[in-house]
Amino acid sequence: MKIVIHGPLAGYGPDGPAGEMQSWGPDSLVELDDGDEKAVAWGRGWLDTPHATLVEDVKTKKAEPARKAEPSKPAGVSSR
Repeated sequence: MKIVIHGPLAGYGPDGPAGEMQSWGPDSLVELDDGDEKAVAWGRGWLDTPHATLVEDVKTKKAEPARKAEPSKPAGVSSR
């Protein structure tokens, strides 16, 4: 996921208060790991404000094609 934070702003990064303070200049690109749910939620929180713009949303996995079921054999039929 990629967002642009329209700075200058400062605040906590995706790690929250346990992490370091971040400082963003004007139109800073922030890239977040799609697999880090906490970071993605943090980015989405910024998107709820006028201070950020979405550049690239979380990549979704392509659905695997459904496998066809093996045809069932009628009852009483053997494979001899």
